[in-house]
Amino acid sequence: MINTKLVTCGLCQSYYADPRQIPCSHSFCFDCISGRFNEETLTLICPKCEKLHQYNSYEEFQNRCMRDGFLASMVAQFKKNQSRLSGLTSRPSSTISHISSVSSSTPIPLISKQEINSHELSTTSQRSTPSIPQQQRPTSVLSQQSTARVLIAKCQSCNIRGELIVCSHCDSVICVKCSSEHQNILNEDIKREWDICKTRYETINEQSLRYDNDEKEMNNKARNLQIFINKQSDQLIQTVENQKNLYMDVIEKHRQTYKQSFTHEQFVDEYESIDKRVDELFKSDDINADKVNDFLFEIEHLEDRLDNLNNLLDSNEVKFPFLSLPEQIDVSSLFGTLNFNHINTDSTRSDPTSSQLTNGYHDSQSKFEDDDFVVINSPNKNLISKKIEQKSLPIPHTQKKKLLWQIEYFSVPYYVRIFENQLFICDKYGSLAIYKLTKSNDIRQKPILHREIKLFKDTPNSTTNDEDQTIIDSFTVYKSWIIVFKRKKNELHGTIYWFTFDGKLIPNGKCLHHHPSRELTIDLEKNILWSLDQKQLSLFYYDLPEIKLTNPQDCLQIRHSHVQFSKPFAPIHISVNKNALAVLDKNRQAIHVYDKQTKQEIYQYINVHSKSTHFCWDMALFSDNSLLIKLDEMSTLRTGPSKHIYLQLDTSPQHHIIGTIEEIDAYGMMITSTDEILIGIRVNTKGIVKCYV
Repeated sequence: MINTKLVTCGLCQSYYADPRQIPCSHSFCFDCISGRFNEETLTLICPKCEKLHQYNSYEEFQNRCMRDGFLASMVAQFKKNQSRLSGLTSRPSSTISHISSVSSSTPIPLISKQEINSHELSTTSQRSTPSIPQQQRPTSVLSQQSTARVLIAKCQSCNIRGELIVCSHCDSVICVKCSSEHQNILNEDIKREWDICKTRYETINEQSLRYDNDEKEMNNKARNLQIFINKQSDQLIQTVENQKNLYMDVIEKHRQTYKQSFTHEQFVDEYESIDKRVDELFKSDDINADKVNDFLFEIEHLEDRLDNLNNLLDSNEVKFPFLSLPEQIDVSSLFGTLNFNHINTDSTRSDPTSSQLTNGYHDSQSKFEDDDFVVINSPNKNLISKKIEQKSLPIPHTQKKKLLWQIEYFSVPYYVRIFENQLFICDKYGSLAIYKLTKSNDIRQKPILHREIKLFKDTPNSTTNDEDQTIIDSFTVYKSWIIVFKRKKNELHGTIYWFTFDGKLIPNGKCLHHHPSRELTIDLEKNILWSLDQKQLSLFYYDLPEIKLTNPQDCLQIRHSHVQFSKPFAPIHISVNKNALAVLDKNRQAIHVYDKQTKQEIYQYINVHSKSTHFCWDMALFSDNSLLIKLDEMSTLRTGPSKHIYLQLDTSPQHHIIGTIEEIDAYGMMITSTDEILIGIRVNTKGIVKCYV
């Protein structure tokens, strides 16, 4: 029998009505748990475990309250059983009970022929089948005191003529002698079905309990690890404060994002866009090789992104926080390395902190770490031993860049450019602000706002489809012109616009561009416009006029190939200085630096943090060919604003880190001709631009 507690809601104390499961795996009636949702703070506290769940909206709360189908089926089965049990009290004595507690040896009461004949006349007018009047008989589990119907005919079981009984369960007609055997068959059927159901329930219940225990153990260890790190941080000097904050943030994010799904809406939008346009292509009569190649390139690009997302989803397992201490503690790694253990590991792992700790750590602290963080018991009591691959990004103890000044900007600063004595700041929709410098190319003094310009009349709004919105892909300044490459979000080709510094479109300044270009970059030393072709996997350039521009379209007619790459090279950003240019390969996380004259590779840098929580998405060249790389926080751990780390690397083979910058929600960046660093930061819907040296 199903226990009543299993089908009763803990809030209303009634049978579950529309049972829903919240993220902590506890179930309640949907109306009951909806009443506990705080619409002001968009939070829900579980009535059972008191765990806090944060949502972005009430609709998200409704979507994440999953229907508990198993619990709903249990309620339905329980009500069905209750209905059967309540009907037993009114059944005739010939009814054979199917309750599993009935003894198969209990005899069915017998009726004699004399009793049948004594009432035959009184019942003939009412029924065609003789019946037995109610008699006082000993009470049994098979029959209550009621009226039984008896037939005189051949038994379906033994084929012998005699007194027969009709089974109310299966409508079988059997004699009194065969009733016990028939009852045993019914009981065996019930027992067999119940054993199957019970086995399934026990299996699922065991798995559910194991899952709950693993999650509780993970949360306990994560909380204990935070307490341990916090205690140790009290003994550290101020120079390692950033290290502590980084680790605490990673642990907290791991706890908060344990059950969150990967963001995949962007892939859905891109897929639906391609699907729509492919269908239109098939229906169109204007199909050429360029359109087919464009679609093949977009499809291949989407497949690569889907493969990367699939790999991330496959590797997203429950992991324990793990902290190992180095043999020699220094300022750069005083806490050790933060790792996450898989919940089930077959091999054993050696304890990296079992040795005697020095440098101010007491024996009691060492024992505290050994007991609570390093040794994790598996179900078979064996130690988990495989050393976990490093996933953290330790910030080196190097000189931080100095902030010279910062200025406010009325939108999000996606692009920051300098030409002579003017600073240009633009968002991705064409809202431009121009600042004046006190001297030409002197960025050390804070610039003053000169004017604000709207390059395009169209502005994004909520009614426009996301795939129909046009954005600025590239923004650059040359001589007395502003060059802008604009395209739709889900397309690789678009239009190049030429504006004056007053924001006016020059004659013939709108040029259709059919190449999947990225990162238009001006080279003032050579008077050329650099760009990347993601379809042909090449770096190319256009020659620009030195003095007067008569027809911009003439400049874009002939393009010159400079460097040809091979698959799986995925160029996404370029940067140039007087003598060299650099190209960022997204797939390999590698930066290739070339000599502009000889086209020979000067050196190559591969991001050593690509397996950590940060990914290299942008870079720039200093005048001495050293690099500034921008490491963005990966989305798998992102719950709020994005964190970014900028590292300046020297040109030695080891690429030592010689400068660092840390920012939140950073977008546009550039390095001036005198090696100052400009970074655009988003602050809500507005922004600021900071200057570092």
